[in-house]
Amino acid sequence: MTVSIIIPTLHSPIIGNVIRALSQQIERATISEIIVVGLIDPSADIAPARLVTTPRSASAATARNIGARLATSDILLFIDSDCIAHPQLVASHLARHRDGHKVVGGSIAIEPNDNYWRLCDNLLSFTPSLATLPAGERPYLPSFNFSISRDIFTAMGGFDEQFRIGEDVDLSLRLRAHGHRLLFAPEAQVSHYPARESASAVARHLRSFGRVQVILHQRYQSLGRGNLPKRLRSWAGLLKAIAPCLALIDTVHLYYRYPPLRRYWHCLPGMVWGKSAWYWGYSEMLLIQAGNKHL
Repeated sequence: MTVSIIIPTLHSPIIGNVIRALSQQIERATISEIIVVGLIDPSADIAPARLVTTPRSASAATARNIGARLATSDILLFIDSDCIAHPQLVASHLARHRDGHKVVGGSIAIEPNDNYWRLCDNLLSFTPSLATLPAGERPYLPSFNFSISRDIFTAMGGFDEQFRIGEDVDLSLRLRAHGHRLLFAPEAQVSHYPARESASAVARHLRSFGRVQVILHQRYQSLGRGNLPKRLRSWAGLLKAIAPCLALIDTVHLYYRYPPLRRYWHCLPGMVWGKSAWYWGYSEMLLIQAGNKHL
C-alpha cells in the first residue's frame, strides 16, 4: 500500500520544512509522490516534491482537488503547508487503512511554548483533534492531516470548491451522509504553525468559521440544527451583543469536556476572544441573509 501526499500552498514560508519532514518519515518508501499545488517563493527548495503551479491564488479546496486528480496512489493524504509531520505520520495513517478504515484524520500536537494567539487558535479550532485524546469516531475531520481512499474521495466529488473555509466540515458531513465512518487516529501527528499570531488574526479566522457555519447548518440536517439560522435571524443583533457571554460559557464547557485542555488554563481569555469572534461571524451571516431576503 502506497500513499500520495497532497499539499495546497500559498507562499508558505515553511514549505521547505514541511517537505523535509515528509522526506524523513519512517515509512518513506510508501510515499509514491508528494504533490504541492499553488504558489511558492521561487527560492524555496521543495525537492523531491512535484510542484503544480496555479495561474492565480487558488483556494485550499481547489488546490487539493487538483492534486487528487494527478495522484496515482490508492490512498490520498492531505497535509497543509503550515504543518510539520512527525516521523510516524505516514506509517500511522497507512496502518489504519490496512486495518480496513477508509477515512482517517490525524491529530495536532500542541506546542506549549508556541505563540500565545496561535496556541489559543489551535486549542479552540481543533479541540477534538488534540493528540492527547483517545482514538475513535469523530463528526468531522480537519483537512490539514487527513487521509482517504481515492475511490471514495472521487465518488464524493472531492472538496466543494464553493467553500474558501470549512470545506473539510462539508466533506466530512457528506461522507457521513453516505455511511462512511470518520476515524480519528491520535498517533498520526503534525505540529501546526498557521500565521495567526495576533488577536486580530485569530478573530478573522474564527469569524470566518462562524459565517460558514450558518451555511453548513442550513445545508446539512444531520447537524440537527437545520432550522436554527431561520429561528435566530430576528435575534441576530442580540446574539452579536451577548457573544462574549456565550463564548465564555462554551469555552468553560470545552475545558470541562476535554480535561487535557486544563493544562492550558492561561489560554482561557484568548479562547473566549476567538469564540466571541465565531459568534460575531455567525450573527453577521444571519444579518446578511436577512438583508438579502428583504431586497
